[in-house]
Amino acid sequence: MKTAEITKILMPVDFSPISLHALAYAEELAHRCRAQLLLFYVIEPVVAPMEFNTAAIIEANHTEQIIDKLQQLRDLVVRHGVDALTLAGEGEPATIIINTAADKGCNLIVMGTHGHQGFRKLLLGSKTERVVRGAGCPVLTVGPHGLSP
Repeated sequence: MKTAEITKILMPVDFSPISLHALAYAEELAHRCRAQLLLFYVIEPVVAPMEFNTAAIIEANHTEQIIDKLQQLRDLVVRHGVDALTLAGEGEPATIIINTAADKGCNLIVMGTHGHQGFRKLLLGSKTERVVRGAGCPVLTVGPHGLSP
């Protein structure tokens, strides 16, 4: 039986402590496998009445800020000469993560077990669970072990 080679890892980041904790695992795996690491943030659409079409302006500015923040994170956390790129997408997070992994040819997704919504959201049905169930590649989930409460 041929073992699967890991060449491209998608790492969804929401800047929560658990997400950053999972990033350490993704970076180490990318280093050991000589894989490319894609740091990915999903912007969830905000549905609110806006006047004068300012929604498009706010959205474009928000995307630039997210990419800047991802690039700063990459420069701070990614070591070992790992090839790391930053991406942002928009939509329902689980769907966008699954689609991006497929579109970019990722053969592993690494993500935290829960993000900003915390333990309550984990019990009610998490984005991570939807990604695990729907992804076309393996998903490594990283829990909060070792994190301070």
